[in-house]
Amino acid sequence: MSLVTDNSDIEMIYGFIEENAREDINKLLLRYHGKTLPYSLDFAVDQIVARRKTYSKLPSFVCFRKFLFPDLISSEQASDERVAEYHAALAGSGKKILDMTAGLGIDAMSMAMRGNDVTACDIDPNKIDALHHNAEVLDIQGIHPYCRDSIDFIRSAGKFDMIFIDPARRDASSRRTYSFSDCTPDVIELLSLMREKADRILIKSSPLLDITQILKEIECTSFIHIVCAKGECKEVLVEISRNEKFGGVRIVDLDDAGIASDISFSYNELKMTGTGIAKLSDFSAGCYLYEPNAGVMKLKIPGALCMRFPGIKHVSHNTSLYVSECLYDDFPGRVLKIDSIPDKRELKAIKGQKYNVVTRNYPVDVCVLRKKIGVKEGDDKFLYAFRAAIDNRPLICLASKVKEDVSFSQRPSGPL
Repeated sequence: MSLVTDNSDIEMIYGFIEENAREDINKLLLRYHGKTLPYSLDFAVDQIVARRKTYSKLPSFVCFRKFLFPDLISSEQASDERVAEYHAALAGSGKKILDMTAGLGIDAMSMAMRGNDVTACDIDPNKIDALHHNAEVLDIQGIHPYCRDSIDFIRSAGKFDMIFIDPARRDASSRRTYSFSDCTPDVIELLSLMREKADRILIKSSPLLDITQILKEIECTSFIHIVCAKGECKEVLVEISRNEKFGGVRIVDLDDAGIASDISFSYNELKMTGTGIAKLSDFSAGCYLYEPNAGVMKLKIPGALCMRFPGIKHVSHNTSLYVSECLYDDFPGRVLKIDSIPDKRELKAIKGQKYNVVTRNYPVDVCVLRKKIGVKEGDDKFLYAFRAAIDNRPLICLASKVKEDVSFSQRPSGPL
């Protein structure tokens, strides 16, 4: 059904959504089963489910009473609004932009709200219908939705300042794909055409995609952005700018206020391999323990971190933690001050106390270790258990938080 034009009683749908916003969905469907309504019950219920799914990632959009979703899948696949705002910030303002994969349109609307002229294409008429409707609801100017195959559209279109594309990462059997050539549309096949039409291209890709693989598949990459939101790695964004060689990687972590953490590494830094491995004697009360955030962890660049922060040492080859005598409060991640390296007597003494237990490359998992030591979950104190030094010796540190990076607000403790 067409989203708006086939729903003459759209106001009744808005009322239904508000009235049943907190209802149990199964009970709601049962209550209205077999009843004749002047609108689609499935469509109305889908709005409630979609709003619940997107409450935390699209708060600035779903706060509008008349904001509608074309289907449930679009709510699941939509960009987090913080990530979309980052895309819009990269785009700038006053630009002519083509979004080749509009979907729900969060990226396109965010870019248009920055004063850009945005053309948004999608082959699904319901998505385009929804985008027209929602742009009007939010009073967004400068957005032009088209129900067209974006490849056909771009062939006959003029030039743009920037092209944004988020290719579908599932094949015909709905299995996840990670290579650009396996996505829809095929970014590799489209690359030369996109470069003819725009001086700048942003390609959204899977957060699981390896940086080395990206540089092999897209040799003209200018910059790579690893984008996280509240600790979860959301995407790897590939930037292509005409006549620019690969400059490096930027890692950002976003929260409700904007960019909470931001660090970049040059191409030369990414290639650094030598690291100083900590000795057991490097772990003592008063020293500092560091755990990189999700984006930095993905890069696996101990050499670059040790160079960027002089005196910092890698805990061991297989443990993604670092230690130093001096404090680096700008380290991209969690920063803790070591209170003690407890022996058996000290571990017995903390029984019944509250500690956040974290294991990294340790032979025992969190639940088993917490039960064995007898500590309760919680508080601001930490118990880190990991393998350290060249011989991977199991070690436990009791530590206090100096700085909590936003990346750890939702990250579970466990093996890494």
